[in-house]
Amino acid sequence: MIYREPVERIADPVMSICAAETEVELRRVVQRSIERFGFQSYNLSFRKKDRREFMSEPTLTNWSGADLARYADEGWVEKDPLLEMAVGRAGRPMVWTPAQWASSVHSTYGEYIASTGIISGATAALDERPGSLSAMTALSFADASRSRSDAYAIQIIGQVAVTRAAVLGIPGADVIGASYLNRLSSRQMEILGWIAQGKSNADIAIIVGSAKRTVDYHVSEILRKLEVASKAQAAAIYSSQ
Repeated sequence: MIYREPVERIADPVMSICAAETEVELRRVVQRSIERFGFQSYNLSFRKKDRREFMSEPTLTNWSGADLARYADEGWVEKDPLLEMAVGRAGRPMVWTPAQWASSVHSTYGEYIASTGIISGATAALDERPGSLSAMTALSFADASRSRSDAYAIQIIGQVAVTRAAVLGIPGADVIGASYLNRLSSRQMEILGWIAQGKSNADIAIIVGSAKRTVDYHVSEILRKLEVASKAQAAAIYSSQ
């Protein structure tokens, strides 16, 4: 099934992030989660009041102080087209390469990104609150094909990471009222956990004591609620089982 594979890939990162008990562990798990999708670096900022705060005071990141200082010192905070993604949820999560800006008004930004060795990235907004900026960007320094599903995975990882950061009391991580995990029922969380362990729908049906058709339905709902598939696509997956 075309949309089954993404939920299997995202299940383990989601469950691992939920299990993190300290800030250090959370940062380590988020790093492993993005690596699962071929990225090596990430920056997550949540509900920042302006662009400068967004880049200078990230909520979770593995970017070095030198990286952030160079970005600020060279004035990219006012020129970065990706920051437009951090305002609300108007734009869908996107994958990008520096070459995308080669022939646009953002060509100098593309050159700057290329000079850092970045080959591709994914950026996704994380919140709808007016007047604040929230987004996660993941970067890759390796040559690999990218699809929009990678960007949706980064969005889900970011949403779950912020929610867990709030539980752990990490500064700058306000609880998201409509977090991705809160969309799932207890049974769907249980099923997600079994998916993370590599179980098939048939296996899960036996484990949880439900009909396979019921598990198929819950998997399609997990896909929809985590925004890996649209409502129509998720329904198609369920009806085709």
